[in-house]
Amino acid sequence: MTPEQSVPFGLLAMYAEDMYDVDQGALAPTPDSRIAASGWKIVNYLTAQDVLIPTVRNQRLSFNPDPAKRVFFGFLAQSNADPTSYVVAIRGTIGFAEWIIDGQFLLVPHPNHPTVKIEQGFWDIYGTMNLADPVTGATTNPDVAAGVAAVVGAGKVVVTGHSLGSSLATYFTNDLAERLKNNVSACLFASPRTGDDAWVNLFDKNVSTYQVWNYILDVVPHVPTIGYATLPNATVIQPSTAQCQIRLDLLCDHHVLCYCAMIDYKDTMTAPPSSQDASETACISRPPMPESTILLAEVVTELGVGSESARKMLKGLLDAIA
Repeated sequence: MTPEQSVPFGLLAMYAEDMYDVDQGALAPTPDSRIAASGWKIVNYLTAQDVLIPTVRNQRLSFNPDPAKRVFFGFLAQSNADPTSYVVAIRGTIGFAEWIIDGQFLLVPHPNHPTVKIEQGFWDIYGTMNLADPVTGATTNPDVAAGVAAVVGAGKVVVTGHSLGSSLATYFTNDLAERLKNNVSACLFASPRTGDDAWVNLFDKNVSTYQVWNYILDVVPHVPTIGYATLPNATVIQPSTAQCQIRLDLLCDHHVLCYCAMIDYKDTMTAPPSSQDASETACISRPPMPESTILLAEVVTELGVGSESARKMLKGLLDAIA
């Protein structure tokens, strides 16, 4: 998957997040008009239990779903140009980047692969995800992977996600690939690390085609640290080669629109705008990146993506400029 091919999938993940934000967590939000304008027809929604993002203040540092509330998490769409082509877009969630810097994470055995370990909080949320009617939000299949596989049939599907949505999309892509084999691929943005070495090896074996985009100065792809691993096909975006300048800021460095602009500035900035994304657009300016940002990225690269030292350095920097 080329950089130019990746950007439209990142924008679809952003449209899913905008739908959730505009309708304030509705189970069946109004479809974003940009989805149809991009050549896709929504077939189903994905819903899951709402996410409780803990705060350091109340010491709820583990990531938990709220069993009392189910909300929209994304959509399954079919290509208008090729009815055998599908996409699943899974949204991120507001507040995730702020929390994950100090979050606590627990590795647990994968339910279907006992020698593989995954992150408990992310998996607990994914485990509540199902397929839903896009008009009513009513569940049509409680097993999201089985439901999507039944709809796609012999077709092909690309799974895309951003932030928390990227971690959920990783588990979902693997489950779907165990059903549809090589007809499944993935394009993920700003993904936290979702399991140990055995997990990423399992994913890499099951999913033949996938792309992960991680920005070196985004803290989210660096965590969790100890015991966790990054997917082998991850591409680290460096300021020195990015197609635009991104303001050094926790949210700017993490937002999917900024990711897309760094990958392909022209196509991203000519995509249909939304008032939901105005603050993120302000994060973006023409290249080149400041020399200080490039030097900082070099230091973080030297410390190692996903290392505890890199996490601590980025956290200290973000605390200092907050």
